[in-house]
Amino acid sequence: MKSYLLVPKESIETQARVGVRGTTRGERQLQRSTALRFVGAERAAEALQQLGLRSATLPGARPSVSKPSGGKRGRGASNRVAATPIPGPVQELTGSEAGSYRYMPLIGATMAHFYSDKAERSARGELSSDFEFIPDVVPLSFPGPVAGETGPRNRGMSSLAEREWPGECGVPLAHAQGIRGAGVMLGILDTGIDADHPEHASKVVQFRYVSLFPNSPHTPARDVRGFDPDGHGTHVAGIAAGVHHGVAPEVDLYVASVIESETIRTSLGRVAAGMEWLLHQFSRPENATRPAVVNMSLGFPVQCPAGIGEADYRLNLRALQTMIRRLLDSNVLPVVAAGNSGPNTVGYPAGFPEALAIGAVDFDRKVASFSASGAVGKRSVPDVMGYGVNIYSSTERRCNNQAFYERMSGTSMAAPYVAGIAALYRCRAPDLTATEVKDLILANAVKLKRSSVHRTGKGLAVYR
Repeated sequence: MKSYLLVPKESIETQARVGVRGTTRGERQLQRSTALRFVGAERAAEALQQLGLRSATLPGARPSVSKPSGGKRGRGASNRVAATPIPGPVQELTGSEAGSYRYMPLIGATMAHFYSDKAERSARGELSSDFEFIPDVVPLSFPGPVAGETGPRNRGMSSLAEREWPGECGVPLAHAQGIRGAGVMLGILDTGIDADHPEHASKVVQFRYVSLFPNSPHTPARDVRGFDPDGHGTHVAGIAAGVHHGVAPEVDLYVASVIESETIRTSLGRVAAGMEWLLHQFSRPENATRPAVVNMSLGFPVQCPAGIGEADYRLNLRALQTMIRRLLDSNVLPVVAAGNSGPNTVGYPAGFPEALAIGAVDFDRKVASFSASGAVGKRSVPDVMGYGVNIYSSTERRCNNQAFYERMSGTSMAAPYVAGIAALYRCRAPDLTATEVKDLILANAVKLKRSSVHRTGKGLAVYR
């Protein structure tokens, strides 16, 4: 079996045009006003269906899509395409299919599994002129907690009587002013979240587990109560949004589990499915005008991995960049960890200009030795720094329901701190665009002492 992400070439090359926020094949009409739609993205799904691949897209009604009319119309009038059902429901594979696919309209891509070389050749013959076939073979991972930089595990919250965010970062001031992230949606792509941990149990956490093969009917994604097989995602969520220790404790959390741990790699297909789910959640009618931030503590390695062709690696990078761009185009601010490989290293998506890349400092503003930095062309990474050394946050619970907290270090800890800062700004001024919030964070950053080794961007991200 071979797996590919099919992305329109015009999408990867950024030759996009503003289009109607709707789709002829998706589950619902999308109402976020700032996204782009690429012409013909749905053609891949149609062609794969004609070739005998089985759809793994959840069944539902086709949306009603507004189409402009050439003549004069009365106020509020529009031409509508009648709602018709998507073929379904999804059925178990019989073994005779050519493969399976999942169409993801919000990121303008289709994930496909081919069960035979013949099916792949037929698909390439139909689609290769307009679509890139991106092999889903490059592993993604997250920068796990730095060895030797992890503090002791603590039971409960008694070991930390007060929040430890320094006054200079502005978090205590924001909370005193009643700015705590209310009304902002925070998406997290990570290992998951323990929704019953004391830091998160008092709120409803929208959660999706994206399986190892998310476009297979055999292992569908599941919307269940949040769980975390590793603890990394729970720690990240606690920093950004924990009710007792979080930077923005009143945000609404949307968590997609797309990786099990730093030793079990994920893939572009899983991350794409997680982003698609987040954008679907953000595009619901009740959420369509709400500000949103997404935190990502995962990405591609700095160098092309052994056994992977350079061309395939570059294709994967370009596709991931397209997805990050889709977030920004949809008025969602993508905040990403720069990585823990030290100076003169730049990973991705931190290397993409569409992302807000985060390095790590300690509470004395000293740059962490592990904090990645470098240059990609004219772009300097990171953009800004966050607290990422010995950061106290939630991790897990034992079988007897005893909650644990732990200090961890890494740019994975610095990124959710900055995501929380972004949520505070979006809470205070919800009409600002994602790009304007990014510029605000950069403009208000506290300058750091010049380092002969590390790049530190604009300085330490703070709320002012």
